[in-house]
Amino acid sequence: MKLDSVLLRKILNFFILVFIGACPFSIALSQSALFIGLALSVCIMLWEKRSSVPRSPLDLYFLAYMVVGINSMIFSGEKGMVVIFVKRLSLIPIVYLILGNVTSKRFLTAVFGLLAGVMVVLSLIGIRKYLVGVRGLEGRLELFHHYMTSGGILMMLSLIAFSFAILGTPLKWKVIAFTSGLLMVFALLFTFTRSSWLGFLAGFLVIAIAHSKKALLGVGMILVLFWLTASPSLKDRASSIFNPYHRHNIERLYMWKAGIQIIKDHPLGGVGDVDLKEWYERYKPPEAKQRAGHLHDNLIMFGVTLGVPGLLFFVALSLKLLIMEWKILRSVPKEEWLLKGTVLGALASYLGFQVNGLFEWNFGDAEIAMLLWLTVGLALSAQKIAACALSPGTELPQGDCFESCACS
Repeated sequence: MKLDSVLLRKILNFFILVFIGACPFSIALSQSALFIGLALSVCIMLWEKRSSVPRSPLDLYFLAYMVVGINSMIFSGEKGMVVIFVKRLSLIPIVYLILGNVTSKRFLTAVFGLLAGVMVVLSLIGIRKYLVGVRGLEGRLELFHHYMTSGGILMMLSLIAFSFAILGTPLKWKVIAFTSGLLMVFALLFTFTRSSWLGFLAGFLVIAIAHSKKALLGVGMILVLFWLTASPSLKDRASSIFNPYHRHNIERLYMWKAGIQIIKDHPLGGVGDVDLKEWYERYKPPEAKQRAGHLHDNLIMFGVTLGVPGLLFFVALSLKLLIMEWKILRSVPKEEWLLKGTVLGALASYLGFQVNGLFEWNFGDAEIAMLLWLTVGLALSAQKIAACALSPGTELPQGDCFESCACS
C-alpha cells in the first residue's frame, strides 16, 4: 500500500511539473496537466483514507468569490455566465495543489529550474521571430499567445528570475536567473505592451526596495540604458504612456467612463461575467472608435461584471494578497535564498500583475491567472518549508505534504 501511494505521488509530481512548465506556452497542455494533477490528488486522499486538504489564509476569500458570483447570477439574470465563471473558479485549486505538494527545497529547485529553461527557449524563439519578421509596433511579438498575454507572462516570470539574480544566490543559479531574466526582458520589449512594461518596473522596484535601497540605482540605470539604446519605435511606444491625447489612451478613457456608468446603473450584481461587446456598444460615447469585449481594467471589470460586491471583493483580495506575501517575505530567513527568492519573486510578480491590471483585464486572461495562482501557491509553500526548517524533525499536518520537515 505504501509503495502504491508513493508511486501515485511521483506521478502527481510529474504532472505538477508538466503543468508548471507548460503554463508559459500552452493553455491546453497546462490545464490538462492541472486537472490530471487535481484528480490524482483526490485519488491519493481516497487511497490514504483522509479527506483533509491544505488550508490557506485565502480560504474565506475564495468562498466569498463564489458568493459574489452567485449574487451576480441572481441580480443580473445572466445564467449564461455560469460557464465563464466556473472556468475562473477552476483555476483557484492551483493554490492548493502547489501548497499541498511542493513541500521541499528539492522540488522548488526543480520548479524554478524548469521555468528558467522553458523561458530561455521561448524568449530566444520570440526574439528570433521578431528580428526576422516585421519590426516595430506592426510586428509586435506574440509567443504562443496574443501579444498582451505574452507581455504579461514575460513580465511576471522575468521578475521572478531577477528576484533570484539579486539575492545571495549561489553563483550558478545567479547566472541562470540573470540570463533568463535578461532574455525575457528583451522579448518583453518586443511585445510593445506598455502595461506590462510598467508592471515590470513596479515589480523591479519592489525587488530593489526589499533587497537593498542601493539597488534602486539599478532601476534608473535600466531606464537610461533603454532610452540610449532603444529603437525609435520602442521610444515612441514608451513616450506614448504619458501622452493623454494618444488614441489608445483616449479609447481606454472612454471604456473606463462607460464602465463606471454601467456600475452606477447595475450596482447590486453587475451585468454578469459575460462578453461586454453589446453592453459597451450601448454605453460608449459616440466618439469612441474601438469595439470592446472587456474594459481594460481589473477594478472596473469586477464592478461591471459582478457589481459593487465584486468590486469590494477584488479590493479585499488584492490587499490580502499584498499583506500576506509581504509578511511571508519578512518571516523567511535571509540565508534561505531559495525560499526568500520564491517569495520575493511571487510578491514582485503580483505587484507587476496589479499594475498591468490597471490597463488590462489580465485577471480574466486564463494564462495570466494561472501564473498568479501558481505564484501564490509557491509563496505559501515557501512559508511552510521555512517553518519546517526552523523546527526540523517535526511532521507537517497530515494532508499538507508527504515529507517531514527534515527533508531538504
